[in-house]
Amino acid sequence: MKENFLQRLWTALIILGVFILLFAISSFSLLFEVAIAGLICMCIYEALTCAGCATKKKLLIPSLVYGALVPLSFLVREYLYPNRNPYYGVIIISFFYLVLLFIILMMNFKKTKFSEATVAMFLTVVITCFLSNIIFIRRLEPHGFFFMVLCIVCSSWCTDIFAYLTGILIGRHHPFPNISPKKSVEGCIGGAVFSMGAYFLFCVIYQNHTGVEINWLLVLLYSFSCTVIGQIGDLSFSYIKRSYGIKDFGRVLPGHGGFLDRLDSLIFIAPMFYALMITKSFIG
Repeated sequence: MKENFLQRLWTALIILGVFILLFAISSFSLLFEVAIAGLICMCIYEALTCAGCATKKKLLIPSLVYGALVPLSFLVREYLYPNRNPYYGVIIISFFYLVLLFIILMMNFKKTKFSEATVAMFLTVVITCFLSNIIFIRRLEPHGFFFMVLCIVCSSWCTDIFAYLTGILIGRHHPFPNISPKKSVEGCIGGAVFSMGAYFLFCVIYQNHTGVEINWLLVLLYSFSCTVIGQIGDLSFSYIKRSYGIKDFGRVLPGHGGFLDRLDSLIFIAPMFYALMITKSFIG
C-alpha cells in the first residue's frame, strides 16, 4: 500500500510539473490552446478505447478531429470574430461532427452500430466541451489565471488525495461498491473538508500577496460546489469504467492509470468554476 501511494505521489508531482509548464505558456494563446487540444484528444482516445470504439477508425478519427478543433475554434473566434458568442465555433463544429457521424452510420449500416456511434459522440462531446472551459478561465486573466487554475486543480486533486487517505484511515461505509469499491462516505467528507481548507489557504495567500479583496462567502460556495461536482465527475467516469469491466482508462501514468483517470473530476469542475466566475466572481 505504501509503495502504491509513493508511486501515485511521484506521478502526481510529474503531472503537476506538466501543469506548471502549461501555465507558463498560457500567455501564448496558440501554444496553450494546442496543448489543451492535445490533452483533450488523449482523453477522448482513452475513453473510446474503453468503450471499444477506438478500433473503428471511422468513429475514432472524426472524434479526435472534433476534440482538436473545438479548443482551437476559440482562438480563431478571438482573432477573426471577437464580437461573436464564445460558443459560435463550437456550435458549427458540433453540427458537422454529428452530421458526419450519421453519414458514417448510413454508409456502414451493417458494420457500425448506432449504439457505438452514440457512445462515441457522448464521450467525445462531454470531454471536449467540459474540459475546453479551461480556455475560458484563461480569459479571466485580470484576476490571475495561475491562481484560478490552482483553485480548480486544488478542488480536483486535493479532494482525490485526501479522500484516498481518509478512506484508508477511517473509511467504513462504502455506498458505491459496484462502481468505486474503495470510495467511502468518510473519505468523501474528508476529501471535501481538506480541499475546502486548501482552497481557503490559497485565497489567503493570494489576498496577502496582491492586496485584492476576497469575498469569503463566495469562496465557501465555490470550494464546496467544486469539490462536490468533482466527486460526482470521478464517480461518473468510474461508472463508465465499470460498465466496460476495466479498472483504469490507461497505463500511461503509473499509479494513476491514464490521463482520463487523473482528469475525470477536473472535467466536471472546469465548467462549474467558469459558470460561477462569470455569475459572480469571488475576487474583487
